[in-house]
Order: sequence, then C-alpha cells, then structure tokens
Amino acid sequence: MAFGLQGAAAEFLRDRYAGELTEDESTATIGTSVSQVIGSDPDRLGLLLINLSANTVFIGLENTVSTTNGIRLGANGGSVSFNVTDDGMIQTRNMFAIADGAGSAVYAITLSRFIADRQVNAATVTAEGGIT
Repeated sequence: MAFGLQGAAAEFLRDRYAGELTEDESTATIGTSVSQVIGSDPDRLGLLLINLSANTVFIGLENTVSTTNGIRLGANGGSVSFNVTDDGMIQTRNMFAIADGAGSAVYAITLSRFIADRQVNAATVTAEGGIT
C-alpha cells in the first residue's frame, strides 16, 4: 500500500475527497466455483479489475454470479473499472467472481481515501489529535 501519494493528481484528489489517499494492488485466483475477488471498503474511490488468465471470468456484486450472470472479463486482459464519480458506490462493494476454467488470475488495483482515526485499532484519538 502506498501512503502519502505526491504530485498534482494526488493533491487534486486529496482536496476533492477530503483525505489522504492510498493505492493497493492484489491478485486473486478464481476457479470454477464462486469466490471473492476483493472485500468491501467504504472509502474506496476507484477499482480496476483485470483478467490475467486465458479463461473468461465473470464478476458480480453478489455470490450468485455465474458464467451466464455477471460482468464478463475476456481472456488475457479483459477489464472493468469503477469510480465514485461515474459509478456511485459500486466500487465500495464486495466483488465476487467465477471463471470458465480453474486457476484464473484477476488483478485488482484500488484507490482509497485514508482517514487515520478510522485506521487506528484499539486506540482513541483525542480532541488535540493525539492517540491514547
């Protein structure tokens, strides 16, 4: 995860979305049974999913996605992207997938807003901004 993103684009997004930004990437292996590609994140601003496999992958918001019901990601680079400006809250949701062949890799890149007081586990942020 990259913290403290720099440059004009990061500055624009920090101002627009009132927070620090983080990027993350992951790869999920999808088979012929439904599995989760990525978990929910209420602060996710953007999501890009890319099918790296030679199989067709289908994604959806529910674990009822199937090879006849979902967003089709074609083999070898099929992709879909979601962002808060164009798609509302879709990118914040869990994403599930199924493939027409085993061992199908789906690569995910996310952009999220990072607010420190939501990330501090078992701690209290004081009015002065300190942590106790």
